[in-house]
Amino acid sequence: MLAKTMKPTEPRWDTVAWQDSFGVGHADIDADHKRLFELFNEFVTAVNDNRADSDIESVLVELLEYTDHHFDREERLMREHGYPDYETHKTMHDTFVRQVHDVNNALDAGGEQGAFVLGFLGKWLSGHILGVDKKLGAFLRDRGVEAA
Repeated sequence: MLAKTMKPTEPRWDTVAWQDSFGVGHADIDADHKRLFELFNEFVTAVNDNRADSDIESVLVELLEYTDHHFDREERLMREHGYPDYETHKTMHDTFVRQVHDVNNALDAGGEQGAFVLGFLGKWLSGHILGVDKKLGAFLRDRGVEAA
């Protein structure tokens, strides 16, 4: 089988468009998720454009910081409302943050880091939202928890 020859302008990675099906039914969480998709897509674009390592690193840092903010929000809501799967959900968050920070610390920006983080983040974002975050959204809706 022959490898596909890429044109110089052809993107190596695809962005991921937000879809209404990703919504969990809590306005603040959904807004956070939309922003995470935007930041992920900025990261994809930076890697595809072969921007300077410092530019790629800057986007990744912003994505990590916003992820921390989002996880803090979700975890606060889970604690405040007695979410029964809090520990499992928090462990997933902690593992994700640790893995991305480990990659960020261990590898240079772009190149291998970009490839690993792009694959990992894209799968994690959609999988986590469509799985455990949907359950959290349903739990909050059932209890009448509104966005702030």
